[in-house]
Amino acid sequence: MKIQTHAFQKIEVSDAALICGRAELSDEAKDFLVPGLSPQGFMASLTQAKLYADAVRFMAFALPIREGVWWACMVSHALAPETVSQVHAHCLERAAAWVHDPADAIRRSCLAAAEAADLKGAAAFAALGAFWSGGSMAPPDVPEALPDPRLGPIAVGASVLLAVTSADPKRADHNFEDAIRRALDIADGGNGRQ
Repeated sequence: MKIQTHAFQKIEVSDAALICGRAELSDEAKDFLVPGLSPQGFMASLTQAKLYADAVRFMAFALPIREGVWWACMVSHALAPETVSQVHAHCLERAAAWVHDPADAIRRSCLAAAEAADLKGAAAFAALGAFWSGGSMAPPDVPEALPDPRLGPIAVGASVLLAVTSADPKRADHNFEDAIRRALDIADGGNGRQ
């Protein structure tokens, strides 16, 4: 897989180490970090070493949260079986709706959709990524309870990993590479559709 060398349009941080400080990566992935390494350089190292799960977790923290949730939706949709439950489809619909209009009511509807899915599966975690993007986690009529800022990216990464690992295991490398290509496209200002 070829990784671009120019800076990603949507990733504002130019030092991969700053992103890695927030994401939980394997020791093997951390071995590739050198001072001043760009996000695209780090991604090139991870993908060449086939450290795909680390690449997914890294991109989940590198992308802005709306782009990350969109990525999770694109991957979950692409790797879902031909027939999906209404609950799965509703989670993706709510998460995508929040990406297009990040209003608080839509963000809160993402939690209801994820709860209807018993907080399980790639689509539910895409919806949770939107809900945990910011804003209060408490009901509207009580004092604010803001989420840990890592929760949204963690949910995005979990969604993508669940989508890939729930699909055909014989195509795991291909599915990881497809998911990563989608993330790179989004990071460069694209829509993540392949």
